[in-house]
Amino acid sequence: MNGRPSRETVMTALYSALQAGGQTTFTATTQAGSQVLTNPSTTTGLMVGVPVVGGSIPRGAIIQSLAPLTLSLPATANAVSASLLTGFQTFSRRLKHWSEVSAQPALFLRGVEEELDYPNIILQRQTIRAEIFIYSNAGEDPDLAPEIGLNNLLDAVQAVFTPDDVMRGRFTLGGLVEWCRMSGRIDKEPGDLGGQAIAIAEVEITVP
Repeated sequence: MNGRPSRETVMTALYSALQAGGQTTFTATTQAGSQVLTNPSTTTGLMVGVPVVGGSIPRGAIIQSLAPLTLSLPATANAVSASLLTGFQTFSRRLKHWSEVSAQPALFLRGVEEELDYPNIILQRQTIRAEIFIYSNAGEDPDLAPEIGLNNLLDAVQAVFTPDDVMRGRFTLGGLVEWCRMSGRIDKEPGDLGGQAIAIAEVEITVP
């Protein structure tokens, strides 16, 4: 166990990785009364069904299409290279009920279980299991299936776990752990009836 990272070091590193991968900042030109954003600085990380905030974009506007980049609500002013943000609007390690979270999409991370075992008589292996909760209320748009935004947010989260140890095909939090991966069941409530979409994904972390 010599040199093993602390539990909190591991969870903090995972939380930071999820934050870094869960938002995209970009610039675009807005025109009052138009739902189309022109000259976006990037389309990487932009996802249908996910809100955009900033500039003169009204609260509740979500991305309806990527080509052209179109929102569900029109901008309220003209601007060139307006600074905008899309992705998760809330991050926390303290879980809240979705009714208490006004800024969605929201991502919550919490550790839920640990297991210690012994592959041999001297080596102790630690496994940390965590849960990622995703809330999305993009289902308020009656013309867009709420599962679209939820699926895109899940894809963005899953991309965070892209292997950084290419030789072994593992995500190691920069070499901090043996393997950190989404594993097992993903529970989903698409939000068709009430507009509130929810996903809960399991994470398994093997600590050397």
